[in-house]
Amino acid sequence: MARVLVVDDSQETCDLLEELLENMGLDVAKAVHPDKAIQLLHQESFDLLLSDINLESRKDGLDLLREAKPLGVDTILLSGFGTLETALEAVKEGAFDFLSKPWNNEELKALVARAIARRQSGGQGVEEAASPKAKRSLMIGSSPRMMTVYKTIASLQNSRSTVLIIGESGTGKELVARSIHLSSDRKDRPFVAVNCGALTESLLESELFGHVKGSFTGAVSEKPGLFEEASGGTIFLDEIGETSLSFQVRLLRVLQEQEIRRVGGTRTIKVDTRVIAATNRDLQQMVKAGSFREDLYYRLSVVELEVPPLRERGEDVPLLLDHFLAESSRKDHRVYVIHPEARHVLERYSWPGNVRELMNAVENLTQLSRGREITVDDLPRKIQADVLKRALRQPGAGDEVSVLTEDWPTLDQLEQRYIQLLVSRHKEKQRIADILGVDRTTLYRKLKRYGLHEGTE
Repeated sequence: MARVLVVDDSQETCDLLEELLENMGLDVAKAVHPDKAIQLLHQESFDLLLSDINLESRKDGLDLLREAKPLGVDTILLSGFGTLETALEAVKEGAFDFLSKPWNNEELKALVARAIARRQSGGQGVEEAASPKAKRSLMIGSSPRMMTVYKTIASLQNSRSTVLIIGESGTGKELVARSIHLSSDRKDRPFVAVNCGALTESLLESELFGHVKGSFTGAVSEKPGLFEEASGGTIFLDEIGETSLSFQVRLLRVLQEQEIRRVGGTRTIKVDTRVIAATNRDLQQMVKAGSFREDLYYRLSVVELEVPPLRERGEDVPLLLDHFLAESSRKDHRVYVIHPEARHVLERYSWPGNVRELMNAVENLTQLSRGREITVDDLPRKIQADVLKRALRQPGAGDEVSVLTEDWPTLDQLEQRYIQLLVSRHKEKQRIADILGVDRTTLYRKLKRYGLHEGTE
């Protein structure tokens, strides 16, 4: 029977993991302190270590990983505060894998089963990465979707493969590309970013490949291209889906031959440049439509990494709000504060413009607030309206919703009707306030404003 050592500073979590793993037919030992875990590792035989990273002690899960590795024990790490730095360090130290808290039971069981199966089949552990830790990343988020992004970036530390980053506008694709570069052995060489959609085909070719003197009007001297400037480093081709088929042919040759030819030139120049591309378009559909070369798509997508939209990682919104608020406070040398009601609305907004929209919204709010507390009334009307309309679509709103919105009311009218609907369903003020996401004082004010205070408790 395979043996697993579970380590977490919460006894309740240890007990939960013990029950989960014992149901898989595994023998489980537990420790709530890293010193006890180290003692067990050296005194007993284990197939797998399953440990939280943050153990509220001077030792953490990474220290336990370093203890377990020489003993031939694979390690799976758990973290409620997943970051790219954690992922890089875990891979560097040889972790089998890691998951974010709260974990999905089926995913955890599958991961444990793979680790046990690999050990029983004589598989080797992950080799320690030769590259040093990356500089601190600006990537914010600890949701499961972001943990997947972090793990992919960490797995690319020693890779020179091309990477295709896909995701909606504003999700931070360039930031992901920079993180891949900074975590690689090319981090001390140039990182060059190019927006392919912002340049005409001829200008894009000249910028990327360079040109010789006299190759076109205005080419008064020879000019090296960005592929040459980025040699030894990384070039990031953003919005690659906006390029023409003829340009794609030239780019494909560069990727295949690792050489470029300047516009108007005849001499080929060898380059050692890693290519990372990004797009917010569906390249597979473009391939089917004949507007993107299939061979280039497969050459670019050796590793494909999807950056999730902000609406699919809502638990990261509070972290992003705090980060951008702190950035504004440091930059302007004044303290910015968001009222809990305003924060409640911002955390429930759908953010169609993703992280970029959130960043711009915080900057706008802080500049208009001039240092005072940011309230609901300061929020853009589109944000308030979006949150209110989504609340109307919640389960239980029923057919009354169509009545509330059928004549396209103003935001004030919509709010009045929605509160009136809640008052007709719920007599307790606290329940109504909880649904609206406001405190009782604000609710009293709104009820009085709309003449709805009678009949509620």
